Amino acid sequence: MDVAKLIRDSNARITMIKYQEEILPEDVKFGSSSCRLVEEEEPFVSEGPEKIIFVDSRRRRFTSIEVEGYVLLLTQIVTGAVLLENYRCKPLFSPDEPPTVKLVLGVPDVIAKRWNVLNGEQVNIGRLSCDVAVGLTAKDATDSYMQEIERRTVERFLQEALVVKDGAINFTTPTFQIERGPLGLVKNIHMPYVDAEEFRTFGLMKKGQRSRCFATQLAEGEEPLKVMSYLKLSDTPGLRGLVRIEAVVQKDCFAGSKRHIFELFGRLCGTLVAVSDDSGLIPRTPEDTLPVVFLEKYLDRYFYSETYVRCAFIEAVKETKNFSTEIS
Repeated sequence: MDVAKLIRDSNARITMIKYQEEILPEDVKFGSSSCRLVEEEEPFVSEGPEKIIFVDSRRRRFTSIEVEGYVLLLTQIVTGAVLLENYRCKPLFSPDEPPTVKLVLGVPDVIAKRWNVLNGEQVNIGRLSCDVAVGLTAKDATDSYMQEIERRTVERFLQEALVVKDGAINFTTPTFQIERGPLGLVKNIHMPYVDAEEFRTFGLMKKGQRSRCFATQLAEGEEPLKVMSYLKLSDTPGLRGLVRIEAVVQKDCFAGSKRHIFELFGRLCGTLVAVSDDSGLIPRTPEDTLPVVFLEKYLDRYFYSETYVRCAFIEAVKETKNFSTEIS
C-alpha cells in the first residue's frame, strides 16, 4: 500500500529532520474544550504596530547522560531579541552586549535529590561551567529554565514596544499591558485548548483570517486568564501556516482591557501576515515569520563549538567505566 497520495491529500505539514537531536513534533493533545468565547464581534486583521520586539531562544543539546535509568541533558540555551521597525529588523544585542548564553545541565528531581544539587546551582563538569535545572524530567527542567530566561528578557523590553515572545506564554508575570503585551506566538501547537473538530475548522481559514478570541484559566485555581486567537498564514488547508496568538491577563482586569487585547491581536496579525513567507523556500516557514528567522540566525552565532563542548565533556568523564562516545 502506497500512502503517498493519502499524505498529499491530507495537506500534511512535513518537516525534514536534519539533526537527530532536534525536538520532534508531538501529537496534538485534544481534550474537552475548557474555553469560552470572549470576542462576540467578527474578528478583524488590521495594519500592525510600527515597532515590535520579538523574543526567542535557541538551544542545542550536546549530550545525554543516563544515570540509573534517568536521563540528564547537557544543553546550551541562547536567548535574545530583535526589533522590527518599518519592516526592517535589528538585533538588540551585539558581541559587546551579547544575548543571554547559558550551558544548562537538566537533572531529573530523583537524581537531584540523590546528588544533593539544587535548581539554579552552578556546577562544573571538568572545564565546563553549567547551571543546574531540576524538573520531573531533564526535558521538563530545561524547558522551564528557558521559559524563565525568556520571561526576564520580555520584562526587560516591555516598556520599549510591543513584545512578542516566540512560543507559549505560561508565566503569570508580566501580565498584559495595553499596547505592550507581552503576546505569545505559538507555531508548534501541542495543546489546542479546543476539541478536534473546532481545531480542524481553524485549519480551513484563508490566509490572513483569524479566529474569534477565547479564554481559559492559565491553571486550575489560578486567577490569570489565557486569551487566545488562531491565525492562518497560508491558504493551504490544514496545519500549514496555522499559529496561535495568546496573552495572559488578570481575571479582574479582563473586562476593562479585552477591547485593547482584541485590537492588538488584530494589528499584530496584520504584521505577521506581511512578514511571513509561504513560498516553501525557507525551512519552517510560514509558521516561523521572517523576524523570527532573522533572530534565530543571529542567535545561532553564539552557540559554543560542539567539538569543544563534547571533547571537554569526554575529558571530564572518561574514567567512567560505562561511558560511551556514541552520539546520535
